[in-house]
Amino acid sequence: MCLVKIPLLGVIKCALYSVLLLLSAVVNASDGASLKAEALNLFSDIKLAEEQLPTRTPTIALYIANSDKRFAIQSVRVSVDGRERARYSYSELETQTLLDGGLHLLSKLALPEENHTISVKFAVTEVGAGPHAERLYPHFEKAISVAENTQWELELIRGGWLQWQDKVAIQLHDHGPENSVSSGYSHPHFRSIYFNAKRHFSFDALADAMVMIKRGVSAGQFSEQVKLALSRSARDLGLTEVPTSLQGLVEFDRLSEESKPSSMFSHFNTGAGLIQQGKYAEGVALLAALSEGELLAPDELLLRDKVNLALGYHFLKQGDSEQSVNYFSQVRRLSPYANKALVGLGWALLSPRQNQAAPLVASDDHSRQAIATATPYLWSGSEDEIAWARRHTPFRRAWAIASGGKEEDLQAAMVPWMELVNRDPLDPAVQEGLLILPYVMSHWAGQAQRAERYYVAASSRLQAALQHLRGASADIQLGGLRAAIDLADQRGGSGWDIWLSALYEDKDTYLDLLLDSPNFHEALSEYRQLVRIRNLLGAYQAGALVGGEFNAKLAALLPRLTASIATRAATLDREALAEIGRHHRRTEMYLAEASFALARSHENTRRKLSGVVWDGELRR
Repeated sequence: MCLVKIPLLGVIKCALYSVLLLLSAVVNASDGASLKAEALNLFSDIKLAEEQLPTRTPTIALYIANSDKRFAIQSVRVSVDGRERARYSYSELETQTLLDGGLHLLSKLALPEENHTISVKFAVTEVGAGPHAERLYPHFEKAISVAENTQWELELIRGGWLQWQDKVAIQLHDHGPENSVSSGYSHPHFRSIYFNAKRHFSFDALADAMVMIKRGVSAGQFSEQVKLALSRSARDLGLTEVPTSLQGLVEFDRLSEESKPSSMFSHFNTGAGLIQQGKYAEGVALLAALSEGELLAPDELLLRDKVNLALGYHFLKQGDSEQSVNYFSQVRRLSPYANKALVGLGWALLSPRQNQAAPLVASDDHSRQAIATATPYLWSGSEDEIAWARRHTPFRRAWAIASGGKEEDLQAAMVPWMELVNRDPLDPAVQEGLLILPYVMSHWAGQAQRAERYYVAASSRLQAALQHLRGASADIQLGGLRAAIDLADQRGGSGWDIWLSALYEDKDTYLDLLLDSPNFHEALSEYRQLVRIRNLLGAYQAGALVGGEFNAKLAALLPRLTASIATRAATLDREALAEIGRHHRRTEMYLAEASFALARSHENTRRKLSGVVWDGELRR
């Protein structure tokens, strides 16, 4: 859920070109949606035909479930006759979906008709516990002999002889042959569809629902919970029209209320807008209510950080350093807004030690202008306006020297700034901090040499950041980013793969920068969807399980998917390079600022040593 309005795609310089781009985007979106709908129909037909084929070796469909609300399943491992056959690690979203009643189809084990020993082991922690919490390892083992296809649900339940015992166990439920589907949400197929829809495997969830409909299950047998999840999947997949087999299950009208921003986010946008209009009392009241509310969900906590950041900068503009410090201090240290909060906190601590804020209500243009210029202690919230911002800082005059109470304020401001500069140098706020520290030190009696050392350190770290950005650009151009994305999506052994967690091993120098871009995020989502669809269908092209009736359809569809993927890949690379280029230009600007500061420092030193003062005239 977005906390603020999504920014425009960029600065549009040519109206005709923008119209052509818009028309092209509409056509591409339409082509992509129809291609996905066609792939859904074909994939569901293939899966249905595959289910009806006779098999020589019986299979067990293993589903993982959780009915003990005290504990969350973190991982599962399955062995047959001492040999590991399946392993999976669950993401936070997946553990919650299991707690909500979803079922995870872990594996389909093909076992010869003979005696076997199956062993299942869970790793579970208490719900809400941290990553280092104590784990429990319930274990299940059973001697089996399978004669026909069947479905097993392995469920985490409360264990122990007495209810007060803090123990868990694994219970087996045999749901019989896979093709038997009874009505009601409790059946594994319904709950598995819900699980896939909730964890953003949209294509899989919709295809499985279509298989059930084509098998003869009516739309009325699906619960409202599953229908809503399927409607979200259709929206996330980008379908513009509902395929015939999904009509009655997918209704975009179901999402009309859900798509509206919640009251909290509406209040934030309203409050921020009122402040921009100069209606400070009303705007601050709305934002302050959000800051003081009890918010628990992750997106709500992010919203509160955003609110506290906005209030901190508002009161900083008004000259109310006490209120500003209060709100900046409430931004969580691990929040994405923490670095900007540290920048503002330093300037708030450096502001005058008095609360003389301008009136919150401005009745005319003159008073509004007075409020806007009431304090010179505003540091820019924009990452590209460092030169303008420095002219509005407390030490904007070259002869200003900190002493007395101001020196104590400066010492206090150094605390958050020192924490800031030790963070990722690719972050815009950190780059600001690298220049803030030596800048204020140069106006601190006796700290000139220390300021020069910090300028040298800033220059070195900014040069290293530029090197990282050049490496990122080269990596993207050589296809390294897309190769890493493809590899992460092919692993399949962890629910964290969909969040690209594995990419942080070698792309951590620039991945966060890209994911902050709405354009890149949209291109990435479309690319990954199409690649997954092609991989699922391509797995059947080389095999003979489905017979010749689908070969012609696969041969016609797969090249179109490949062509669409190539187009999306080019868009993905272009957006990635544009975002890296934007950060590269900003970093160069900060590096130039540090270099000029060092040059000025060296010039001042040379003047002192030579005793010559330059007066602007060339003398012979």
